[in-house]
Amino acid sequence: MRELVSLSERQQALRLSAYLALQSVETSLEEIDGQWVIWVHRDDDRETADATLKDFQSNPHDVKFENAERKVKHILREAERLNQQYQERQVRLQRRWKGTWWDRYPATYVMIGLCCLVSLICTRWNPPQMGDLGPVLCNNDDSALLLQLGVQSPSRIQVDPETGEQIFYYPLNPDFPRDGLTADVIQQVLKGKLEATVRGLKISFGKGEVWRPFTPMFLHFSLLHILFNMMWLRVLGTGVEFVRGTGRFVLFCLFVSAVSNLAQLFWSGPFFGGMSGVVFGLIGYVWMKGKTQPQVGLGLDSQTVTYSIFWLLMCMTGALGPVANAAHLVGFISGILIGARQAIWRRISFAKPR
Repeated sequence: MRELVSLSERQQALRLSAYLALQSVETSLEEIDGQWVIWVHRDDDRETADATLKDFQSNPHDVKFENAERKVKHILREAERLNQQYQERQVRLQRRWKGTWWDRYPATYVMIGLCCLVSLICTRWNPPQMGDLGPVLCNNDDSALLLQLGVQSPSRIQVDPETGEQIFYYPLNPDFPRDGLTADVIQQVLKGKLEATVRGLKISFGKGEVWRPFTPMFLHFSLLHILFNMMWLRVLGTGVEFVRGTGRFVLFCLFVSAVSNLAQLFWSGPFFGGMSGVVFGLIGYVWMKGKTQPQVGLGLDSQTVTYSIFWLLMCMTGALGPVANAAHLVGFISGILIGARQAIWRRISFAKPR
């Protein structure tokens, strides 16, 4: 390290040091007896530093020296900001590794808790109703919460004078009750399906019910249904949330839930629910991340992928009863596209650097 120059004005010393820094010349600034001394660290930079000093001494107020000072200040502020972000990320990472489930994957367990809570509140327990897949859940038509969580709000509710049960009419068809489909009703539904469904969405959104595309994921209609979905959500959700972060995980679930629920609405109407669309979305996402970005730390073995696709196809056969196949398929495809989006983007010709 050698002395380059000693200046009486601190501002000029800072300006020269800044310009040298932009020339990749490493320097130090030190105050000695009222003078500001600039030290050059490497001997290899002496020639560049001497040439810059001569240029500076000939015109210290040149705009390039003033701009250099501003640029260096901006670079230092940006470096400080990035360093602070890095420190914060390190703290968050340590908290995730060493903390409780609330620090590692809070959203996954909150979603599981909400699904269980909704099933407890929206089920008629006295007496419990049994189905082919165990106790029937979310069957309490008197529950105000149940009506708020469906993908569409009923346009009209009527009490059957004979049974005393409520009949819900949806915009899918003004005269379409929950039970009692006939050939004429089916023909009417098929004829005006798209227009009626769009009209129903407009009615719901017009009431400010913007949550409806998302909330059907909290509805489950049998004990086996909720157990199966919660098992997969815990296995896949905790991994994705831990690796990708809670914010990204929540946004992913909301997006996949919305597109899969809307697809099912347009395909079969408003009578469906479940986390299956999100679960299949997670399967597709983790599978593609493992294929296209294994360094991220996510992936599925071929056996699990084969089983998932087999289950998806089995549901489509109708052998397992009424299933939200459109939600499953669209959720799965959405997860695949999101998981592989960076690899897809790199392959697009106009996105490649020229």
